[in-house]
Amino acid sequence: MAPCGIGLGHITRAIPIAKELNARGIETVFSTYLDGLEYAKRNHLPTYEAVPIYFRVTTDGAIDFKLTAASSGFSLGVRRFLRQVTHEIRFMKQFKPDVVFSDSRASSLVAARLLRIPVVLMLNQFRVEIVRRPAGRRLSLQDRLFFFIANIGWLFIRTALQLVWIRSQIILVPDLPSPFTISAGNLAIPRRYSGKVKLIGPIVEKNQHKGASSHGEVSSVSRPLVYAAVSGPKVERRILSRKLTDCLRDVSKHYEVVISRGEPNGSRKPRSLHGMKVYDWIEDQDSVIMASEIVISRAGHGTIMKSLVHGKPMLLIPIPDHTEQYGNARRARALHVAEIIDQARLDRRTLKAAVNQILQGDEYRKHCVKIQEEAASMRAVETACDGITSLAPS
Repeated sequence: MAPCGIGLGHITRAIPIAKELNARGIETVFSTYLDGLEYAKRNHLPTYEAVPIYFRVTTDGAIDFKLTAASSGFSLGVRRFLRQVTHEIRFMKQFKPDVVFSDSRASSLVAARLLRIPVVLMLNQFRVEIVRRPAGRRLSLQDRLFFFIANIGWLFIRTALQLVWIRSQIILVPDLPSPFTISAGNLAIPRRYSGKVKLIGPIVEKNQHKGASSHGEVSSVSRPLVYAAVSGPKVERRILSRKLTDCLRDVSKHYEVVISRGEPNGSRKPRSLHGMKVYDWIEDQDSVIMASEIVISRAGHGTIMKSLVHGKPMLLIPIPDHTEQYGNARRARALHVAEIIDQARLDRRTLKAAVNQILQGDEYRKHCVKIQEEAASMRAVETACDGITSLAPS
C-alpha cells in the first residue's frame, strides 16, 4: 500500500482498503512519508519510510512555486525521484508483494513495473495542473517570465506523469459517476484507456454510509452543529486552524461549533474556546459529520466525498493557488452542494454570512440528499479490494 504522504487524505482512504484486505486474509504493508508516515506510525501500521516529496508554501499557506523550483530544481527533482524509486524497489524486494496499490505515487508504480509486479492505481487527479500565475498579488516582470517558462516546462512533466499513470493495470477513481463527479475537471483520461478506469465511489468505513451519530461530544447538542474540519499539509492546516478559530467566534453565538485542527498526534480531548469545542484530532470524523448541518473545510477530495456520503452541504476554503482544490470546489458549487470562500477574504463577516446562506433554506440540503442516495448504492472499498485481488497470482 503506497499512499501519497502529503496531507492525510490519501492514507486515510487507503486504510479502509487495507482493513478489508486483512479481513480477507491478505497481508498488507505501507510505504509513505511526511504526514502519511506520522499517521501510519500513530495507528501502529507496518510501514516503510519512503523518500519524501513536498512543495514549499508562503507565510499565508499558498503554494510557493518559485521557492519550490529553487529548492527542488529539475535536476534535483529527477535525482529525488530516482531515490524514491530505488527505495521502493528495496522495500518491495523485502516484502515481496503480489500486488502494489499506489495512491497517487508515481515512484511506487515505476518500481513495481520494473519488478514486474501488477499495480492498482488510485487517483482523483490524472491531469495535474499548476497555476498560470499566483492570485492575490501583482507580479514583477521577472515573476511573469518565470511562470511563463514554468507552465511550458510543466506540459512535459504533466505528459510524463500521465504516461506513468497509464502503466498501471487498473485505475480506481474514488468518486461518483457522472453527473456528480467532483474531480471531473482533473481526470481527462484518454478514451483508449477507459477500459482500465473504474469510478468506484467514495471510500468510507463499513456501516458509515448512513446512521446516527455515535460521537459522545456532539450527540446531545441543542442547536444546529457547524463542524470545521481542518485538513491538508501541516503548514496549511495550521494557518487555516488559526483563522477559523477566530472567525467562528460570531458563528458560535448562534450554532454549536466543533473544530478539528487536523493534528493526528495531538490530544483527542476537546478544550472549550469562545464557546466552541476545539479538538486536535477527532478519530471518528464520520460520526461528527453525520451530526452536523454544515461542514467547513479545505477543498480536498476526501473531505468533500465524506460530506456528500452523509448528505451535508459544505463551505470550502481551498488552499491558495492549489489548482486541484479550486477545481474540486468549483465543481461542488456547480452541483449546489457547497459555497466557496477564498482564504484571502476569510473573516468573521464573510464566514458568518456564508454559513447563514447555506443553512437558511433547503436548496443545498436537497441537492446533497440526492447525491447521498447515489453514493449509498456504491461499495468502493469492496470494489477496490476485488480489483486488487484479481491481479494476484492464483
